[in-house]
Amino acid sequence: MEFTKKQTKPGEIVLILSGQLDFMVRKDFQAAIQDAQIEATQHVIMDLTDVSFIDCAAVGILVRTKHELAKAEIRLSLISAPGRVFDVLQAMNLDQILSMVPTKQEA
Repeated sequence: MEFTKKQTKPGEIVLILSGQLDFMVRKDFQAAIQDAQIEATQHVIMDLTDVSFIDCAAVGILVRTKHELAKAEIRLSLISAPGRVFDVLQAMNLDQILSMVPTKQEA
């Protein structure tokens, strides 16, 4: 799993993930989120376009991340293009809990 962080505008951080998002990378994932939270005052956008696999532990981490950011009054959006990961997230009804959009422009 690789994490790339970009600041697109003040108060907004885009965290680009690529590879497999699973239980084995949870500590690196959480560290990347904490780092992004420090810099983002309004909005964290997590780009999952290049994520090839996601397991249920990672789904739980996403939900927990949303709640932690909400406590800090930081919005979380997920970019997930149609495909396997999007299908998993949608099948678990995460589109009802998390803001999921297909492109950065819609975030």
